[in-house]
Order: sequence, then C-alpha cells, then structure tokens
Amino acid sequence: MEHKGTVYIETERLILRRFTLGDAPAMYKNWASDDEVTKYLMWQAHSDISVSESILHDWVKNYSKNALNNKYN
Repeated sequence: MEHKGTVYIETERLILRRFTLGDAPAMYKNWASDDEVTKYLMWQAHSDISVSESILHDWVKNYSKNALNNKYN
C-alpha cells in the first residue's frame, strides 16, 4: 500500500479532510470525551476540551512537517 498522506476526498455523502483547530469542540463532544469510544484508542478520554485543542494543535502542526502530506494537499 502506498501512503498518500492526508488526502482530501469528497463524495455525495462524505468529506474526508485534514483536521483543523476549529474541530476541537466537535471532536471533544462527539467522541474524544467518550470512554466507550476511546477504550479502543491508544489514549484516554479527554477530560476537557483543552486536551482536544492541544492534540489538534500538534496534529495540525505536523501536517506542515510532513513533506508527503504537502505533496498531495
């Protein structure tokens, strides 16, 4: 499998895109604070929105560090 980075994909019913810092409230509310969801992940449920904001900050910052991602976006 060839790694393509975080590629934007849009269909009639779905949009896959890079995370943005503005996604923190939805991330926290919809899944990152849920113990039932995060039990399958490598990290604990977020205790408050600042944890989601911090993680998204790191993820977004890493987009610019990854030349492969920049090639496709």
